[in-house]
Amino acid sequence: MSSLARFAVGAGEAVHVFADGNKDAAQFDTEANAPYRVTRFSGLKPLRRRMKALTVAKAVSSEDYIFADSWKSLEHLPHGLNVPVITYAHGNEYPRDPNQSPGKTTRIKKALGKATHLIAVSHDTEARLTPYLPAKLTPTIIHPPVEPPVPPSEDDKVYAESLWPTDDIRLVALCRLIEWKGIDQAIMALATLRDNTINGQLVIAGIGDDRARLEDIVQKHDLSDRVVFAGRVEGGRKSSLLESADIFVQPGRKVGDQCEGFGITYLEAALHGLPTISGNAGGAPDASIDGQTGFIIDATQTENVTAALEKLITDKGLRARMATAAHAHGQAALWPQQISRILALKDR
Repeated sequence: MSSLARFAVGAGEAVHVFADGNKDAAQFDTEANAPYRVTRFSGLKPLRRRMKALTVAKAVSSEDYIFADSWKSLEHLPHGLNVPVITYAHGNEYPRDPNQSPGKTTRIKKALGKATHLIAVSHDTEARLTPYLPAKLTPTIIHPPVEPPVPPSEDDKVYAESLWPTDDIRLVALCRLIEWKGIDQAIMALATLRDNTINGQLVIAGIGDDRARLEDIVQKHDLSDRVVFAGRVEGGRKSSLLESADIFVQPGRKVGDQCEGFGITYLEAALHGLPTISGNAGGAPDASIDGQTGFIIDATQTENVTAALEKLITDKGLRARMATAAHAHGQAALWPQQISRILALKDR
């Protein structure tokens, strides 16, 4: 949403952001050098949400329009604002079974009744929305745009090079470390390939509750000399890490009701010319072009991840062709190429 605000300003729009406040909010606003007005709200969540909605309702005029980050931001807005209200739907905030929580289902339906337009970030998200939609609200699928990469400094490049433990093909994963991202499958595939004398190395960038389990898998398969946990990597360091790699691997799958809503990191990797390996669950297939920018696989089976990695590691020509296609795919997804399409919804 901060990117939407910035690029909307760049497109000539006057933007006022109403957002929650926390200990990091002021620092974020300062570091972002935000070219828009920001009003922050603190306090207990129920009160905070009501105050935010009331303030937005009082501030909006007939010439304005509203972008909401999810149905929850609509819940306390009054009906009848008579302005375009455009709401994002990401995926996991909509239970796949609407009967699982009837109370929540009722809340979602009432909230969406206040929207005039709904952006679904993927085809899977669009499908999840179906049971909750008011009769006259039809989603528009617009994939989340990607930020232009932060140019890396020389120090960033040195840092990235320091992460790679061997001279083998470089695999990178960059995500929250949670089970359904599929990093465990990537580690086990790397072990199988090593046993078949097909060598690669893996840098895992990100933080999350699954790290301890993933470290245990690395130890179990004796891969500590080939797998590096880099922790959180951002800015120029992230750009440099992706530039230094050969293949991006994030073979996500569905775990319970959770899966990838879209997977913007696939596009970030593509921008750097990295072929990608993704799972076929959720919205991840929308972020890649199977057989052109990478492979989309059933990532519940480790052998599928292994086979895809083997193709990319052993076939230099295939990697080069996919790298070229991936770069073009990522360029087309940049915010400057997508902002006009997003803003056009307010005029429909």
